[in-house]
Amino acid sequence: MKVLKNEPLKKHTSFKVGGPAKVYSIPEDEYELRKLIEFLHDEDIAYQIIGNGTNLLVSDSGVDSVVIEIGKSLDGIELLEDAVSGKESKLKSSEEAVSDGKIYRIRALAGTSLGKTAQFAANHSLAGMEALRGIPGTVGGAVTMNAGAYGTEMKDVLETVEVLTRDGKQLTLKTSDLELGYRHSIVPEKEYVVVAATFALKKGDKKAIGELMADYQNRRKEKQPIDKYSAGSTFKRPEGHFAGKLIEDCGLRGYRHGGAQVSEKHCGFVINDGTARASDIYWIIGEIRKRVLLEQGVELTPEVKLWGNF
Repeated sequence: MKVLKNEPLKKHTSFKVGGPAKVYSIPEDEYELRKLIEFLHDEDIAYQIIGNGTNLLVSDSGVDSVVIEIGKSLDGIELLEDAVSGKESKLKSSEEAVSDGKIYRIRALAGTSLGKTAQFAANHSLAGMEALRGIPGTVGGAVTMNAGAYGTEMKDVLETVEVLTRDGKQLTLKTSDLELGYRHSIVPEKEYVVVAATFALKKGDKKAIGELMADYQNRRKEKQPIDKYSAGSTFKRPEGHFAGKLIEDCGLRGYRHGGAQVSEKHCGFVINDGTARASDIYWIIGEIRKRVLLEQGVELTPEVKLWGNF
């Protein structure tokens, strides 16, 4: 498989910051991924998984562990042919969906972008993933954090997930096994590596699905800095509040440190103006948390994952 030494991780994260990975591996398929996991386990070598790097802040000094990319080489979607009765299903669908009483399944490899997967569903007139279309990142990452937007989460459409354990064993888990909650699953705790996911969806009206997707995308363009380097929403939503509103109420709209800035478009996003270091972004995240706690009495929890030493 392709193996790179001292690969700059800023090339692989949406923040466009981060030092090198001493070893950066790119398995070409599921088999290579499994054999690599087995080897690293047997040799007691630490590793970390990266997809599109859209929810990740890597320190300027990089990481010592092996980084395994599950991206373009593990990219693929298929429509499964085992549609079954869906009368008891509580899965969400477009308001204008025209259901035929069946559930249709699609299987996507972990490196497939979530947006591409949602669009594949729409192309086959399958409803339920409309709100997920604009979420950056891969299927594997979205499963790991139970990604969601506009009232839809992965748990609403996910049926099974194929994973590898730390020693390379293959498991197929049901949604109920994953303990999915707000931006949470057991995947990180169990140190699983997501290989693929199967989604269960209803037939819908293709035009209505497309219109709903377009509406969500227009909302994102209007309210979020999707044209800037960021990791999406920087903080989890605190119970009873909205992170962006709390940050704005502290007078931090546009607040800057080095090349990092609180977005003027949406205060829930920290952005890189193109000159930031990881330390700038980390510093501003800490300052936001301190100010919001002191002035609003609310503790913000970062949604962004941290790799390396800060």
